[in-house]
Amino acid sequence: MSYEAVARYQFRELDFNPRSEDDVEIVYEETMEARRIALKKPLETGLRFTLDLEVPPHNPDPGSRPLPFIPRTDPGTGVVLRLHEVLQPGINAFSQVWTANVVGTETCLVMKIIQPSLLRLPSDWANEYYDPWDVAHNEAWAYQKLVRHQGLSIPYFFGVFEIVAPCGELAWVLILEFIPGLTGNDVDESTPEADIHDFCALGVDAVRDFARSGWSLRDIRAPNFILTGAPGAWTVVIIDLFLVRPCGSLNLERVAEIAAREFFFNFALYVRDVCPGIYNWARKNLPRLVWSFREQSSSLGSEEDPSFESGSETSAGGDAA
Repeated sequence: MSYEAVARYQFRELDFNPRSEDDVEIVYEETMEARRIALKKPLETGLRFTLDLEVPPHNPDPGSRPLPFIPRTDPGTGVVLRLHEVLQPGINAFSQVWTANVVGTETCLVMKIIQPSLLRLPSDWANEYYDPWDVAHNEAWAYQKLVRHQGLSIPYFFGVFEIVAPCGELAWVLILEFIPGLTGNDVDESTPEADIHDFCALGVDAVRDFARSGWSLRDIRAPNFILTGAPGAWTVVIIDLFLVRPCGSLNLERVAEIAAREFFFNFALYVRDVCPGIYNWARKNLPRLVWSFREQSSSLGSEEDPSFESGSETSAGGDAA
């Protein structure tokens, strides 16, 4: 079997075309009316969807995860997925995220649902309203292009589909491998400090390697990464590819350095209350280019901020925000 992507999904630039205030107001009112209906009939546990999943090839890399089991079905019949647990409600976000059981098996997958009325609202001042089709299909396009990363640094991808929400609204859903583990949002006082350190170091490596492969993440927030596995055998998986773009002619090593720094400072911001020693640990265990404000300021062409170099944890954390 050829281990190459089949050109099925298309990419469209995510530009919010300039509109008049009247146009924005009309779209806003239409969206709000649809939202009122959607909230009266939301997605809920137990809902079933029959989808003809596109099973990807198993990644042949020795370090890859097993491909989730999907039962064979006759063409056009599909498998039944039953919503189980909501991971992200998705109001005023880009998606709702649910776990879903493949009926008749022990397989658990993720359904990332793009329901137009629940996306971020358009306005005459924000440049963040994207066509729902683009929100779904641009991420599908990224998974298609990154097939060699599936099962390693990103989840396996089983396709994007049209579904009908309980309120009757047309929506799109991406079907992904379920990755058990810990996101940046999940780190708390009960998380062993050693695991937090491993999460940080492996996350730095993950974004750096991803950039060196020719791709820019552009949304390097801690909730978009999962620490999975077990102590001594942890890996970090990137779970949100909506804003991923090819690096093109950019210097990949430069992109990798910026990505590693951005991951560290975002991650440290999320965990500093439960792991206040994260900055001192980074000084001893991560490359200087990753944690140093001096290096960051120099690379960005701005005045350096000596607060981190002075050893003030409080100041460093504040500046990192």
